[in-house]
Amino acid sequence: MNAGPDMPTGSVERSARVMLVDDEQINMDVLQIHLESEGYARFTCLADSREVIARMRADPPDVLLLDLMMPHVSGFDILAEIGACPELSEVPVIVLTSSDDAETKLRALRLGATDFLAKPVDASELALRMRNTLKARAWQKRRSRVDELTELPNRTCLVGLLQGELERAGDGGAPRPASPGMLCLVNLQRFKSINDSLGTRLGDQVLWLVRERLIAAFGRNPVQVVDELSLEEGRHGASCIARLGADRFAVYTPLQSDDPEGARVCAAIERFLASFGVAVQIADEKLYLCASVGIARLIDDGERVSDVLNAAESAMRQASAHPVNDYAFYSADMVATNRQRLEMENGLRTAVSDGDIFLTYQPKLCVPTNAILGAEALVRWQHPRLGLISPVDFIPLAEHNGTIVPIGEWILRQACEQTVRWQQLAGAGFRMAVNVSIRQLQEPDFVDTVRRVLVDTGLESRSLIIELTENMIMEDAEANMLKLEALREIGVRLSIDDFGTGYSSLAYLQRFPVDQLKIDQSFIREIEGTTSRVPIVKAVISLAHDLGLSVVAEGVETHHQLARLRALRCEEYQGYLASRPVIADAFEVLLRDGCELGRPGRRAA
Repeated sequence: MNAGPDMPTGSVERSARVMLVDDEQINMDVLQIHLESEGYARFTCLADSREVIARMRADPPDVLLLDLMMPHVSGFDILAEIGACPELSEVPVIVLTSSDDAETKLRALRLGATDFLAKPVDASELALRMRNTLKARAWQKRRSRVDELTELPNRTCLVGLLQGELERAGDGGAPRPASPGMLCLVNLQRFKSINDSLGTRLGDQVLWLVRERLIAAFGRNPVQVVDELSLEEGRHGASCIARLGADRFAVYTPLQSDDPEGARVCAAIERFLASFGVAVQIADEKLYLCASVGIARLIDDGERVSDVLNAAESAMRQASAHPVNDYAFYSADMVATNRQRLEMENGLRTAVSDGDIFLTYQPKLCVPTNAILGAEALVRWQHPRLGLISPVDFIPLAEHNGTIVPIGEWILRQACEQTVRWQQLAGAGFRMAVNVSIRQLQEPDFVDTVRRVLVDTGLESRSLIIELTENMIMEDAEANMLKLEALREIGVRLSIDDFGTGYSSLAYLQRFPVDQLKIDQSFIREIEGTTSRVPIVKAVISLAHDLGLSVVAEGVETHHQLARLRALRCEEYQGYLASRPVIADAFEVLLRDGCELGRPGRRAA
């Protein structure tokens, strides 16, 4: 168990806090002598039973030795109060009694007594029962503080550790004590999709893998993290790695005097994130994992555990907005940013039903003739309070919270219905391109969804082009290849979007059942004249033709760019030279009148 091995013999006795309660002092003196001979050294002795509960609340013992028959407040009354007090109910109670009456013992057991010792107490029996009781308590305490799956400290353990760190930091009396350490909140992105598509057994293996990578980056947890909620012994360089639940992990690392800014923590985070750059093999599945990390400082970013956790959560959300593995430090301005992000996440859940999501269409034209061959459907969101929100801002959020799945199906259905209508104007050869996100592709029923939408709308499958990015396909190349082949089998055309900006290999490109490559607009911008040397554009077009694929150039804005693409035998293009993305009514005008090159797009959105 990563939380630490079993406690060594003798450590239970040395560390145990023992409370003795008996109205006769001599009885407590005898018990203490017996226990001291066994190695116990931390005692609280109370002859006045009225003080017991208050003293236990102030300093809860590890075990209570309790006489039953006492004046003022009996042992039965104390047992009842302990049972009604959540913070004391787990303290084991060994009852001391001279009574052999079964009813007395049964009553005490019902009230929560753990064990019995008959008076006069036998020293050997006392030692054995104490040792067994404390070991059972230590095991229960450890179990309550450890995550069963990963064998790491759980949320309860981490919160207790952080609370102790904050209390120790405040004991110095300084008006603003220095931060004792940094909390890193780790989120494993798209874990739900892995669980849903591959099953919980493989999902559990992924979580164990993340645990191992955290240990490799930060080191193993010291024993006292779980047993004592502390990093005090061997504190230098030690960290507490915990699993908070589901796809969330956390790492707390104390700051060192020679590294007050936490450079070592950042280096460990970077080692951890760098490990996600390589695909992992889980059973027969090859997976690319992605994580985001938010960092908060105790005291500086919160003087309560809940505040520190919220700060790290805000930073983690900021980091997860990036499409790659990343980390971010908490800052005060994140509060407003994350509040807006939360508003957007909530709004996405009703954006379709509220009519706030709509589509625009950018024409795709024939390079030689400038005739409109089809369109690309592009989603837009008109938020009722925040206004028009860019897809760059809301698509990652929709992927993160899963709303991209219903939104994506709505986009597909709307685009297919629109294509059927426009084919009556432009002919059966008019095709519609629709972008698909990685979250949609990972859905087990994605191919069935596409098939169902085609049947419902009456669109022929050859009229639909599904666009995917290189990185998206390569994230789980073998599994995605099966889905692409299934889409090709029903007649859907496939296009690799933003080609040249990802990391696909030529070996995979030859195997993927794709029909088209789209050259990213960053390469098109390099065409500054009809004689510009554009080796990447030329190489992509040549490669595509050798593989039997057609080519679409994105972001064409000048006549020079179009002329150069024509000379290189590129088949299709789209861009502001012809038209900006426009709403459906404006696109119908373009279908009837054609695109006047160089004229600003009408009713752009």
